[in-house]
Formats: sequence, C-alpha cells, structure tokens
Amino acid sequence: MESCLVIGAGISGLLAGLKLHENAVNVTVIEKSRGLGGRMATRRQDGAIFDHGAQFMTTRNRQFREMVERWLGQEVVKPWYIGPQGNMRYVGAQGMTTVPKFLAKKLTVHNRQTATALAFEHNRWKVTCQKGEGGTVTHEADFLILTCPVPQSLKLLLDSEIELDYDDEVELKRIQYRRCISVLAQLNGPAGLPAPGAMDLNHPLLRWIGDNSVKGISDKPGTVTIHSSPQYAMQHWDSTDEDRIPPLLEAAKPFLKSAVEGASAHRWRYSEPTYLFKEKQPFRKPYYINDELSLGLCGDGFGGPRIEAAALSGLALGEDLMRPL
Repeated sequence: MESCLVIGAGISGLLAGLKLHENAVNVTVIEKSRGLGGRMATRRQDGAIFDHGAQFMTTRNRQFREMVERWLGQEVVKPWYIGPQGNMRYVGAQGMTTVPKFLAKKLTVHNRQTATALAFEHNRWKVTCQKGEGGTVTHEADFLILTCPVPQSLKLLLDSEIELDYDDEVELKRIQYRRCISVLAQLNGPAGLPAPGAMDLNHPLLRWIGDNSVKGISDKPGTVTIHSSPQYAMQHWDSTDEDRIPPLLEAAKPFLKSAVEGASAHRWRYSEPTYLFKEKQPFRKPYYINDELSLGLCGDGFGGPRIEAAALSGLALGEDLMRPL
C-alpha cells in the first residue's frame, strides 16, 4: 500500500491514519465539518468554552493509557478525576478538540469536503467530494478507510453500488445509535455541582451535567454542558430549540446553584452505538476489513461507545494493515 484515503477526522480515523503515516503510507483525511474530532467537540461562545460532545477519555486499556500519558507530557491532555473503575479520566488541555487537533498536525486533512460518491476500479479508489465553498474534487488512493458513523458509511457504499459480502452487510446494518441533545448553558455564577464538577445521572430527561469551568477548560464560571437522555432526544429531535431547551433546563435546575443567563443546543444523531459489529461473535476484531475491495471501517461502531474504544479501533486497523503478509 502506497496511499490511503480516510473519510472522517474523528479519533479513530486520525489514529489509523497516523499509524499508516508512520509506515511511509501517503495518507489523506477528508472531513465534512470545519473542525476535527467528531464527538470530541469544543465550542467557544461569548467568552466561554464548552465541551459539548464527549466529556472525557477513560484509560482502561494499557496501550491507550500509555498514549494518553505521552499526551500528558506534551500538554495535550490533563487529568480530571478518577472514575469508578480506578482509572484516571482525562480531558483535552483546552477542551476535547485539543486532542484531534494535535493528532492531525502530521496528516494532510481537507476540511469541509463531503464524500458523495465512491468508485473502486483497477484496484484503486476514487472518492468524489462536494466542497463547502462549492464545486467538487476527486481524491484517489490504493486503500479506503471509512470512520464516520456506520449508517452513513454504509449508505455511501451502497449508493455508490459497492457490493459487500452479504453477511457483512447484514451485520453492518445492525449497528444503530442512540441520540443526544446537548445544551450549552451559561449561568450567572458558579454551578455548585459536587466534586469533580459533574454528575452522571439516571434521570428521565437528563444523562449528564458538567461544569466546564471546574473541569478547567473555561475561565468563565458557570459554563455548563447538559446532555439529554436518549429517550428525550428521540421525543424532541425535530422540535425547535425554543421547545426542547426549557424542559432540560428546568430538569437541571435542582442541581444548579446559579440561574441560567443563556443557552443553546446541539443535536448528536450518532451519540453512541447500541450494537457493535459482530458483537456476539467470538474472537471478533474491533474493525472491518475487506481485502478484495481494499476497504476498512473503524470507529465506535466497531470498538465501543467510549473515546478510548474508538481510538483503539483505529489503532488496531492501522496496525493490521501494516502487518507483514
């Protein structure tokens, strides 16, 4: 393999790309958004900083823990608190997006390009992309890695008339995701959440409340991220912000010590997978490879919902591709 296209600049795609880059493969990453990281998302508004997607990284796996500890020495991440299983939970030094921005430095990344068509001809991939500023561009490579949420990857493949093995296609179609509505609320004072500045909730409307100022990424006090329950997200997915935000703020009110001054919302259609690829099969791998098509898929739909699991999925795919035959 001399070249590889990676669609999606989340942590799985970036780590898979870096593993190939370290082995002298020419890697190009295509990302439809302006930013990097997928759910490792950080937003800045009105002098405040919010992590509005993934809130932290676990470090249960030794390989990933050692990687995060290297990032700690490079001031890419910092510790937040110890989780219930005794492992440290880390956050990006300036927000969760700090990590993907760091990883992307060694890679060629094209933002605001949406893959619209695929073609595999003469053992080579051609990917046509719609550019954010208008017009199209085509990229070519020997190998293709898809890391966007599996329903999106599968639709792109099928719309492009790329034929997969029947059993693999059935398994890929089984991967579905929970939804989440994230509310970014600015309070008129400290949130007053108990240490470590966050609450993991089992509430009909709420799943998480976190204080980004206590976390150490926002200098403005009372910068709070609220995540809805999956049930609430499904019920209010198509509602306006004027309708879906107030019930979440009202539900969070008993946990907050200051009043809300303003709030906005972000919808996560693919918040976390509810089923993994070949989940019930023994000796399964946390990724998908089709050798005949020079195609690989990785991400949370193969590794699991945690950032750590998605990262390990990308690493494992990259390592497998570089393993001598």
